[in-house]
Amino acid sequence: MGFYHSTEALAPRHKTEFWRESVCRRLIPARGEFAHDFDGCLSGQQLGSLTVCRMQSKPHTFIRTDQLARVAPDDDIVAAFFQRGQANMAQQGRTLRASAGDIVLYDAARPFVHELAPESLLLVRFPRQQLLSRFPKAEHMMALKIADGSSLAGLLHGMAEEALRFEARDSALAAQARFAAAFLDTLSAAMELQDVAEGAAAATRHGSIYEKAVRYIDAHLDDTGLSMAGVAEAAHVSPRTLTRVFAAHGTTVMHHLWKRRLEQSFHILSEGRVQQVTQAAYQCGFSDLSHFSRAFKSAYGTTPATLLRGAGGTMVALNQTR
Repeated sequence: MGFYHSTEALAPRHKTEFWRESVCRRLIPARGEFAHDFDGCLSGQQLGSLTVCRMQSKPHTFIRTDQLARVAPDDDIVAAFFQRGQANMAQQGRTLRASAGDIVLYDAARPFVHELAPESLLLVRFPRQQLLSRFPKAEHMMALKIADGSSLAGLLHGMAEEALRFEARDSALAAQARFAAAFLDTLSAAMELQDVAEGAAAATRHGSIYEKAVRYIDAHLDDTGLSMAGVAEAAHVSPRTLTRVFAAHGTTVMHHLWKRRLEQSFHILSEGRVQQVTQAAYQCGFSDLSHFSRAFKSAYGTTPATLLRGAGGTMVALNQTR
């Protein structure tokens, strides 16, 4: 059965309250803020597990607070299909500006702020578990543009429009359920493909950051003041991002720096390129000689001095054979 809510025939003083109650009842309970000349129309129908509707209205804002989420809990997810108009949407610490052609999901279980100017906006509401059972990572993709730039975006827009026009009176309940399942299958497939693509892009970007950071560290091993902040600045990323990049390689920035300093000092000493241990230590950025000696022995099972003496004897023997 379809529904239709419009403020057109109402007195100005009743419009916003009617709209707030109508939209919240069909979608998600939220506090509304409206312009003085507000008007709007919401029409749609129930199709299997989907609530499908079209919103056409003047600008307004819906705010779902923590308190509202506790007082009026709701576990559904809403997919917004922008046809005309735009919106500023914020949830889960993300903000985005949506416009024609965009698809954005938002979660009723969490607070949000939506500044809407929806000349024509399709909304599809469905139970959370029906999406999570298909794509468990879906709840981490709220307030993101779904299938952005993909051909699947056009397909999903077409399915949402078809759901709105679906002649429920001429179809069996089983047909409605199959259509709803097909819509959710397509939406979850688009999200999964996007997640894979973004993961690959992030891996490529992280690989580039890692290589740049490692090269910078190797070129500045003698800098006793080298820090994670300095490496992050050189790699043009935040320390937090750099931490995540190195964590993906099973290490930390400072642990990698310490390891490379020990490796370089081992090469210098074993090849007899210095006459004193202190020279190797300083060339590799160690300022505390006793700490350096303990760490070196722990890593290689011998002291720097012993390694250097052995290298000296080897060099003498090599020179005598020439």
